[in-house]
Amino acid sequence: MLKKYSHLLKLWHRIVSAIHLTRENGKHMNTDLGQVPKIIVQGRIIGINMGMNNMFRILFSLLLLFSTSAYAGTYEEGKQAYLSQDYQRALEILKPLAENGNSQAQITLGLMYDYGQGVDKDPTESINWYRMAAEQGVPLVQHDIGVKYFQGQSVEQNYDEAAKWWEMSASAGIADSQFNLGLMYYRGIGIPKDYIKAGKLFDAAAAQGHGNAQYSLAVMYAFGQSKKKDYDTALKWFNKAAAQDVAQAQFNLGVFHENGYGVTKNIAKAREWYQLAADQGLQEAVEKLKTLPAQNNNLVTKSKPTTATPSISENITPEAVAHNELDLSDWLQQQAADNYTIQLVSVVNENDIINYIKTSGFDSKAGYVKVIVNGTTRYTAIYGLYDTYQNAKFGVNELPSAVQRAKPWVRNTGILQGLLP
Repeated sequence: MLKKYSHLLKLWHRIVSAIHLTRENGKHMNTDLGQVPKIIVQGRIIGINMGMNNMFRILFSLLLLFSTSAYAGTYEEGKQAYLSQDYQRALEILKPLAENGNSQAQITLGLMYDYGQGVDKDPTESINWYRMAAEQGVPLVQHDIGVKYFQGQSVEQNYDEAAKWWEMSASAGIADSQFNLGLMYYRGIGIPKDYIKAGKLFDAAAAQGHGNAQYSLAVMYAFGQSKKKDYDTALKWFNKAAAQDVAQAQFNLGVFHENGYGVTKNIAKAREWYQLAADQGLQEAVEKLKTLPAQNNNLVTKSKPTTATPSISENITPEAVAHNELDLSDWLQQQAADNYTIQLVSVVNENDIINYIKTSGFDSKAGYVKVIVNGTTRYTAIYGLYDTYQNAKFGVNELPSAVQRAKPWVRNTGILQGLLP
């Protein structure tokens, strides 16, 4: 029977957006300039996972939600007609019920118009019926309305509306809604960025076993975002997410073990985690395995994990470069945390970095920032602004060959912001 109605399961689509906890897959700077380990942040807006086990959750849990109502008997007839694929009879019975406020009938009509079952496919009519049911407080439908508004599917894209509906379903305990809304607050998508609210929502979803929320919570603990920086707690949540095959969590466990963040440095263990992530197709892990050192220096570091996050973006020259003498610290603070820049070199002497920039022909396109890495003050030359890792990598390839010999690499702006004094 499940197989017979499996076409009903494809109700919602997944949507991906970036907070990406991954690892930059380029090489480090020259060893005399210091090795900078990297962590990154990943996340995505998602819809409800509509696998086979969820069919009855929608068609029976929801459609039978009010089976004791005054409409129950008649609704049963409409439901049976629908399940028998007698859509014309189902429409005759269910439409009057839906118009009179029966949420089960409203959901069923939404499905019929969504998939053209006995009626012409009509996305607008479909979402109108879904919205009626959602307004009566059906959490799963509220969540899916939020997905539609976030995606702009059958409605004009509206982040405020998406947040409104997810707020309702998150309050009702829908973990996907808690995660999605948390991600909106984390990234400032359509609403003001708020790490405290994001952390609370990730907490709620993570407690329900939501792998991506567990991963996002680990990131917040690793970087001290609204949470006190706590490697032990970060490791706990990374491990929980990794156990659910969240590849970025597996990758970052590799980062922790490779660099000794809160654990004894263990290259062999790091390799195991990188391999698990690589087996899932995470390119950063594939690249990391090619360069992972064989040695294993046992130590535990309490310093902040520095991270270089790659992503892919449109090349933009920093407008602020000329505003001062090349110091881009204020400019960097104003950039979105999910953009990328190119790190050219990093040294311990400010005059050296200024001379490097001026003699390399970058005066109008590059600058430097002062950062703290493992307790040491460094001056890092950066170039350009990119909205994705791949575009930043393209930018690296377009640099003069003399500059490329220093092995410039892509840095996540949010990570660099966290290294500013």
